[in-house]
Amino acid sequence: MKLLKRASVIILFALGGLGLLAYSWTYTPQGRLDFTAAVIAKVAALSAGPLVLNLADVASERQKANAQMGAMLRQAPVTDAVTISDLEIPGPSQSMRVREYRPPHTVALPFMVWMHGGGFWMGNQLEDWDGRIAALAADAHIAIFSVDYRLAPEHPWPAALDDSYAALLWLHANAAELGLDPERIAVGGGSAGGNLAATLAIKARDESGPAITAQMLSVPVTDASDTIYPSERTFGDGYVLTAQSIEAMVEAYLPNPSDRLDPLASPILAASHAGLPQALIVTAQYDPLRDEGEAYGEKLRQAGVSVEVIRYDGAIHGLMGSIGSMRDAHRAQVDLLKRSIGQTD
Repeated sequence: MKLLKRASVIILFALGGLGLLAYSWTYTPQGRLDFTAAVIAKVAALSAGPLVLNLADVASERQKANAQMGAMLRQAPVTDAVTISDLEIPGPSQSMRVREYRPPHTVALPFMVWMHGGGFWMGNQLEDWDGRIAALAADAHIAIFSVDYRLAPEHPWPAALDDSYAALLWLHANAAELGLDPERIAVGGGSAGGNLAATLAIKARDESGPAITAQMLSVPVTDASDTIYPSERTFGDGYVLTAQSIEAMVEAYLPNPSDRLDPLASPILAASHAGLPQALIVTAQYDPLRDEGEAYGEKLRQAGVSVEVIRYDGAIHGLMGSIGSMRDAHRAQVDLLKRSIGQTD
C-alpha cells in the first residue's frame, strides 16, 4: 500500500511537472500563445517537423502531410443538418470533383465556392474538411462547393486557379438546374485557398465573370513575390508553418519567378482593387502570413471595398488548437455570409 501511494505521488508530481513545462511553451517575446497551439507547435518542432515540401519525393511528402492535416481536421464533428455529395464537373483539362454541402431548402440557395488550404500541394482529401465546411453551410444556410483543384508541383500555376474558375463558371451556368441562386455568390478559402479565393474575385471582375458578392479569406497567401513581411521574420520558425515551408510552396506552385508578380498569383499586386467584393480577412498573431493578409485588407480598404480584418491573438496559422478563436472566426464567417448573400428560408 505504501509503495502504491508513493508511486501515485511520483506520478502526480511528474504530470504536474510536464504540465508546467508545457505551460512554459506559451510564453514568447511577443506575448502568450494559446496553450494547445503552443503544444502543437512544440510537438511539430520536436517530432514531425515543419510541413516542408521535398520536390524530390512529392508523393511521399504529400501522403505524410495529408495524414497530419487530416488528423487535426477530422476532429471536427460532421453535422447531419446538411447533405454531402460529390459532383463530377468539366474542368479545363479533364473532369474534376466538387464536394457539395447543401442544407434543406425550399427556394434557390445562395452558394459559395470554397478552395481548401494546403500550400497548393497538399490537402486534396476533401472529406477531411467535412466537419468545418458542413457547419458553415448549415449555420449560414447556404450551399458550399469545395473544389478538388489540381495540385503543384505536377500542376503549377495557374492550374489551381483555372480549376477554381471553371467550377465557378459551371455552377453559375447550371444554377437553375442545381437549385442555386446565380445572383448570390461568395468565394472563400483558407491559406492557399484564401489566395485562390482572392484571385478568383479579381479574375471574375476583370473577365466579366459571375458577379461575386463576398470573399472570405482565412489566413490567406496574398503576396508570392520576394517581399518579406515582418511577421515572416518574427514567426518564420517554430510555429508549424515556417518561412522555409512558404518558400518551398511558392517554388512548387510558381516555379517561374516572373509569374509571382502576376496579380492572379499575388492579389496584393493588382493594379486596382476597386470593385472587388466585400471581404472578411482572418489572420493569426503567430502566423508568418499575418502581415501580408492584413496588408491586403488595407489595400481593399483604400480602394473603397468594405472589408473587415480580424486578428486572433495567441493563435498560429490556421488557428490550429485555438478553439475559442476558431469558434469566433466561424461566427464572423457566418455573419459575413448572412449579410452578403443572405438566407433563403
